[in-house]
Amino acid sequence: MASFPTAVRSSRKLAFNLVHARHISDLTVTRTGKPILRVQGHTATVFGATGQLGRYIVNRLARQGCQVVVPYREEMAKRHLKVTGDLGRVAFIEYDLHNTESIEASVRHSDVVYNLIGRNYPTKNFSLEDVHVEGTERIVEAVAKYDVDRYIHVSSYNADPDSPADFFATKGRGEQVARSIFPETTIVRPAPIFGFEDNLLIRLAGVTNVFTSNNMQERYWPVHSIDVGQALETMLYDDTTAGQTFELYGPKNYSTAEIAEMVDREIFKKRRHINVPRAILKPVAGILNKVLWWPMLSAEDVDKEFIDQKIDETAKTFADLGIKPGDISNYTYHYVHGFRSSVYYDLPPATEKEKREDKKTLSSHALAALQDFYGERDAHADKFEKLKAAAEEQHDNALPLSMDVFTEDWNESQFWYSDETATLLAKQLLHGVREDEVIAVVSAPSVFVALKNLLNTADANTPKPQKVYLLEHDQRFSIFPEFVFYDFQQPIKLPAHLKGSVDRIICDPPFLSEDCQTKAALTVRWVSRPSSGADSRPRPRLIVCTGERMETLVTKLYRSFGARTTTYEPRHARGLSNEFYCYANFECDAWQFKEDREQDGKLGTPKS
Repeated sequence: MASFPTAVRSSRKLAFNLVHARHISDLTVTRTGKPILRVQGHTATVFGATGQLGRYIVNRLARQGCQVVVPYREEMAKRHLKVTGDLGRVAFIEYDLHNTESIEASVRHSDVVYNLIGRNYPTKNFSLEDVHVEGTERIVEAVAKYDVDRYIHVSSYNADPDSPADFFATKGRGEQVARSIFPETTIVRPAPIFGFEDNLLIRLAGVTNVFTSNNMQERYWPVHSIDVGQALETMLYDDTTAGQTFELYGPKNYSTAEIAEMVDREIFKKRRHINVPRAILKPVAGILNKVLWWPMLSAEDVDKEFIDQKIDETAKTFADLGIKPGDISNYTYHYVHGFRSSVYYDLPPATEKEKREDKKTLSSHALAALQDFYGERDAHADKFEKLKAAAEEQHDNALPLSMDVFTEDWNESQFWYSDETATLLAKQLLHGVREDEVIAVVSAPSVFVALKNLLNTADANTPKPQKVYLLEHDQRFSIFPEFVFYDFQQPIKLPAHLKGSVDRIICDPPFLSEDCQTKAALTVRWVSRPSSGADSRPRPRLIVCTGERMETLVTKLYRSFGARTTTYEPRHARGLSNEFYCYANFECDAWQFKEDREQDGKLGTPKS
């Protein structure tokens, strides 16, 4: 009689065998007569899986229960593929494309082999002929030797042995070699692929893609990497695709320049592209590829710029696989979003399609209001362009300036003064000005515009300041030669010649916060001319306009200037709920110091 432990082990084995019993329905026979178990799935070898397209097919096969064999050359290049399937579903084997034994070891247990290997440029170890023709020959011979059921060869669009471009020519010869050895090869010719880590959108969004040789005018139908991965998976389960040729391309034809424009619109940047003659750029790119180890523009890329994509009308397409490919304009935002600066990162996509979809959800009244808004915006843009042209031609006297051209941006805390307030403040800056004095307008563009209008209309005998500066964050005002970019977060990051050079200042800090007010005051102190010196100039004439609740802080920050609260209250063109005060270190016919009026019991409505 068996011992108790032996009986337990025997019962466990019996239970295990009962649970894992196989049924005849689990057995299937492949196209070539090879039996496999359905519950186990196919065994697929994917050459070139460490490339951009590889992850999409490996993940699709592994999650369907297939055993995936990934031949690799570099240990670090395969790391991301370890998690594309359940534990044990993805196996790795080191190989060398020159070593036939390592290739045979990779395919001997498989019933389908994918060849995604491709190279855009030659290296010191592998020429394009080595990779696309001789490497393909070794893989296909191994497939034929071990009677592998399916071989799917991923080639390239425009693959043609007679092509003037070496890349397309070697891809074409590779197709011929594959079909001559294994006639039932499925050939796949994808168009330029876009997706994560691609060589299209990511390249155009980066700063290194500077040189082009054909003004980026080559045309093609870009295809989504996810759609290509789905197509490659579908081919495995559809035996009618054996021996067929597939042209996989997107729904719309684009030039590289058109795609670059889409990318620039999404990242809110304008990438520069310099056109260099082909006779110069091609040999230079070839030499750099031999000297540098990292990939960059190659001589083959220059050749491809002059060849538009041609579609083989006899080949099958996505439609024969029941797949509808996606258009690149619908995905540009998702793949280049990371190239936006922090200022624009949270903004929605800028694609025209999404704009149209947004409009469809609006009511007729909302659409009418939106059209009115766009009409007003376009009118402002037209006025702005005319003003810009006049400023560039230095025709300041041609037309009076108006703040209506510059719409307020509440996100920038922009609230323009009324014309009366802006003109009054500008007049006080100019009152008694000398021709050797300098005026600075800090974050108060409406006062600056009023100041320019007064100077433009003044007669020849009226004294004018030596220089006027506008310190402003809004780049729209850069059309004026007096513009100096100013960010209160960096209060003294200004041109060195401004330090201690200003005699008259008006400052309107953009935000009612202690941090903003303090840094704006630091800017004022930095640009102000010292009151003592060889020329015995008076202390700078100072005006500060900001909220009433900043009164204690403002009088403390500008105590050295003698600034005090005045009786004048600035008005804004569109109204402002916050009560505004004017602080100054002088009295005039427009205001007096507030505490003096209160002590005299004469506080009343100031002149305006």
